Amino acid sequence: MHRARVESPERHVFRHHIGPPHQFSGDLICWKCTAAVVAVRAHTNKGAPVQAQYRLKGKTEHEADCPLNPTLVSHHIAHGSHGLAEVDEKGILRLNLPENISHVPTTVPDEDVIAQDVVRHSVTTVRPLLPPAVNSAVKITQLLMAHDFEQDLAKRFKVRPHGGGLIPWGRFCYGPTAQSYAELFQRCRRGEAFTHPIAVLGTVQRVNRDRQGRPYIALALNVPAAGGAFHVAVRSEHPTLIEPLTPGTHVLAVSAGWEVFNGGHLPQLRMWADEHWQLAYWTTDEGQATPPRCPPPVTAAQRGHAQAEARRRRTARQSAPPAIPPTAPRPPAPIPSNQPPAEINAAEPTSPEPHPSTEELRPPVQDAPAAGMNEPAPTNAPAAVPDADPAPAGQPAAGVPPRPEQPPAVPADPAPEQSWQGPPLPPFPPPGPGEDGRRGALRRWLKRARRRA
Repeated sequence: MHRARVESPERHVFRHHIGPPHQFSGDLICWKCTAAVVAVRAHTNKGAPVQAQYRLKGKTEHEADCPLNPTLVSHHIAHGSHGLAEVDEKGILRLNLPENISHVPTTVPDEDVIAQDVVRHSVTTVRPLLPPAVNSAVKITQLLMAHDFEQDLAKRFKVRPHGGGLIPWGRFCYGPTAQSYAELFQRCRRGEAFTHPIAVLGTVQRVNRDRQGRPYIALALNVPAAGGAFHVAVRSEHPTLIEPLTPGTHVLAVSAGWEVFNGGHLPQLRMWADEHWQLAYWTTDEGQATPPRCPPPVTAAQRGHAQAEARRRRTARQSAPPAIPPTAPRPPAPIPSNQPPAEINAAEPTSPEPHPSTEELRPPVQDAPAAGMNEPAPTNAPAAVPDADPAPAGQPAAGVPPRPEQPPAVPADPAPEQSWQGPPLPPFPPPGPGEDGRRGALRRWLKRARRRA
């Protein structure tokens, strides 16, 4: 509780009076009944900070008609739940989630059963109306907050998902402790599919904006978990759902689409809100708490604008050229050891080389013909075309290099792999100027070789 009374002399004290230098001269009692309470300083509970507050002393119970009595509040929650909640003889409240959790009945039950000075944020219905299931969950959450989430008190609330069995309250509503956040984070990381909405309770730590300028909130920062820390965030395509939420506001976010996003500096346990009833929020101060409320509903024009923006971003991503990372130059291919150089350097220009058989039969050029080798030239030989500008006598024609005095030496052929077994062949005779070229010289040379053999 954020408030108590000093029994004698009677005066009201608040949470900022807890701890030095303030001291209480008398006994403390509940600010709504005579139940004895004690002051508890600010501390940390399972990694989550807990504000200074007042608690019941020992096994003391609130009076039956005290608005802070859990049994009385449970019956009040069941009364305003449109038949979704019921309390048994042991004081256990069972909240049944409907198939359509967003359904809002046309009639609202009478909530004047309890006086208006009761903890207002747990009994008042506001507009736009929260669905009964969400409104009941908010009331249970606020009662637990008023009692610092005592384990014994939390066991008095259970939830029955549509078509399922009863589950503990902590299996339906997570937060605000780090251990509770980490449990939901691990469920999402394992890829567990939720068959019913999940509620997450937190206090807005900061409000940021994404690259499109849309606001989003962080309900918890740097939550420790196995494998590293993470954040808890709530986002929306509709800025009007996030704009009412400011730092210090308590939020109950409801969705079946909680997921883990790994694209930031730290992973995010997040949800995307699409309806106003998915975000119930309220604030508390020393005097009283504001009633729970939700953002204004999303209009048809806002939905159309959000869909158009989503299509524009999707088209921009599809039309954008793919980012090609720069590639290093490819090293040259290794040269095989068994490949000849002519094939390796095929891309480089090379001078043509004669075939070995043609080189052996090519006769050298001589200045003068040998005696006895003159034969008439064949009739089909082309006639020599004289130069257009003949050179003067005693000088070579233009563009024709002078003849050497001796013919160039023919390079010796490499030795064959197998030696010649017959008699030695006669020397290759040079052809004369009147012979019929290479073919006739070869024919005469072979004739002489046969006679000598």
